[in-house]
Amino acid sequence: MSQVSLPQSLHPNLPLTALAPMQDVTNLWFMKIIAHYGSPDYFFTEYFRVNDTSRLNRHILAAITENDTGRPVFAQMIGESIPDLVRTAKELCKYNIAGIDLNMGCPAPRIYRKNVGGGLLREPEKVEQILGELRSAVSDRPFTVKMRVGFENTDNFYKILDIINRHNIDLLSLHGRTVKDMYHGAVKYDLIAEAVKRVNCPVLANGNINSATTALEVLAQTGAAGVMVGRWAIGNPLLIISGRSRCPSHKIGLSFLWSPPA
Repeated sequence: MSQVSLPQSLHPNLPLTALAPMQDVTNLWFMKIIAHYGSPDYFFTEYFRVNDTSRLNRHILAAITENDTGRPVFAQMIGESIPDLVRTAKELCKYNIAGIDLNMGCPAPRIYRKNVGGGLLREPEKVEQILGELRSAVSDRPFTVKMRVGFENTDNFYKILDIINRHNIDLLSLHGRTVKDMYHGAVKYDLIAEAVKRVNCPVLANGNINSATTALEVLAQTGAAGVMVGRWAIGNPLLIISGRSRCPSHKIGLSFLWSPPA
C-alpha cells in the first residue's frame, strides 16, 4: 500500500507548520483564535479516547464539524484496543477530516499506565499490529503518528521508525524527548534528524519551538519538513500577532515562525 498525499499546505515553498494536539486546550475555539491571527498548515484535535465502550466525544468532534478556519484538521485517537481503534477511525472518516493521527507520545502517567499514548513505545510488537490494522482501515486519506523518541530510554527508537516505514505512515510528528522526560531537559534534536533520514515520510519537529529563531535553527539542524508548536502557543499566543507585525508579508501561516529573526 502506497502513501497518501497530505493536504495542500498554505505555502508550498515554506516549511510546514502545525498546531500540536493538546488535551483540554486545542478545542474549536482555540483553533479559531489561532486561525484569526495566522493559520498553521495543519490542525490536530484533542485525542478521542478509544476503548470498548467509547463513542466519539461531541465536544472534540465540534473542532471538525464546526470548524470554519479553512485549514485541514486531523482527528487524533488514543488507545490500544485494535478493533476499537479501527472502529473509531472508520467513524471519524465519515467526517470532513484531513486524516487520522495516532497518539503514541502522551507522557501523562495516568495515560501511559494504561499502555496507551507514550506507553505504547514500550511495545514495538503492539505498535506493529496497531499501525498495520489502522493503515488498512485508513486507506483513502492520510494516516499519521505523533510520538516521542522513547519511553524511558531510546532503545526502541529505530525499531519503531522501521515499523512506521513498513506501514507507509504519511506524516510523523516527533517530540525530541522521552515519555519519562515529560517536558523537562534538553530536546534531542539529533534524534529528530536521525528520524528524518530514516523514515520515508515528512517529519515535523516538536519540542521547545518557542520563536522564529529557534524554529529556523531546528529546521537547519534536523532537516525536518516543518515544525509543530505546542505549549508555547498556550503560554503566549500573541507570539503570532507580534510576529506578524515584524513580518512585511502576510503570506505566512504561523507567521511568527517565519518572520525574520530580530
